[in-house]
Amino acid sequence: MAPKALAEVEPAEAPASAPRSKPRDLAAVADGAAAVADGVEASSDGVAVSGVSRKVASSAETTPFPATSATTSSPPPSLAPSSPRSEERPRETPAKPLLASEALMEDLAPIEPSRQAARFWCAAVGLGFAGLGALPLVGVRPGGTVAALPCFLLGGVTLAAALTRVSYRHRGVAMLVLGMLTALVGLGGAGPAAGIAANAPLLGFARLLAATTLPAALLFRARYRAYAGARWLLAGAFLCALPFVALTVLRLAQLSPELATAGSFVAIVVVAAALVGFMGSETTGAGTYVGLGVLCGLGAELALSDLSRPGAFATWQSATSTILAAVAFGAATGLSALGLFQILAWRLSDDARRIDLHAATPEKPRRKPAPPTTSDWSSSD
Repeated sequence: MAPKALAEVEPAEAPASAPRSKPRDLAAVADGAAAVADGVEASSDGVAVSGVSRKVASSAETTPFPATSATTSSPPPSLAPSSPRSEERPRETPAKPLLASEALMEDLAPIEPSRQAARFWCAAVGLGFAGLGALPLVGVRPGGTVAALPCFLLGGVTLAAALTRVSYRHRGVAMLVLGMLTALVGLGGAGPAAGIAANAPLLGFARLLAATTLPAALLFRARYRAYAGARWLLAGAFLCALPFVALTVLRLAQLSPELATAGSFVAIVVVAAALVGFMGSETTGAGTYVGLGVLCGLGAELALSDLSRPGAFATWQSATSTILAAVAFGAATGLSALGLFQILAWRLSDDARRIDLHAATPEKPRRKPAPPTTSDWSSSD
């Protein structure tokens, strides 16, 4: 009896290669499964029940969608409410692209150039002046407390100019005034550059004028190379340096075997090297490096000139003080030259930006093809 009931209940299994048909209605599938389950429960055979349960489970697994009741109240998945748009991340506004003309204009005529470099130089020079003020207190430089006070004062003001938030123009004016004041006080025998050009004050003032104007004009020429007025400024700087050049040539004409003669050669060479600033607008003329070379050359000329005085090597304190005064002169003139450059950039940058970019970068003329030349000699003979 049990085998016959099992044969009636279990349908013949289809082969594995036969295609499986998809049910047309989910509700019909659910009703058929419920009817089969009722018929199996009426039977008392446990084997038949397990067999039917296994078939119902296998048919449920083959359906692509879960078998749901016809009376379900949940909406179909396709009608489920979508996530609100407010949860989406807002799109970022794309940044304005940098045009090639704007990049070229910023390269040829920048606005407020060397702003951070000026602050760093102010801070370094201020700390250096304060350090030189501590040397008289320990006996390395003469003067004691009286010589240390001007150094501390100038160093503190210079450091404040670096740390204070001021405009570009105001910092340039402060740097120019502080650098010139330090050098002038040094010519009078006080401050960080005390004792410079003690035997030649006129030459010392001419050196100060040249060491301030020439590097500033060279730096301006390098940053505004397409501006025609930059070369006029460089010509004016050479006029300011002309007295120093004349006095140096007169001292060089004596050809005395002194350190001052070697310093004069160095000064003439670095001033002559500044003539590269008159090159065309397609190059910067290495104005930044030539300006730095002018500062170092004139500082070395000052050191050699002061060391050639009688008694400069009498004690090690005097020789050390002379060298440190020359270094302080170079730092002070570098400060004043950078300040003068910032004043020129603030005043003339708007005028320098009125240039024709196409004229600033002319295209090289193309070579015309050479016409074919006829010759009496031919290889076809």
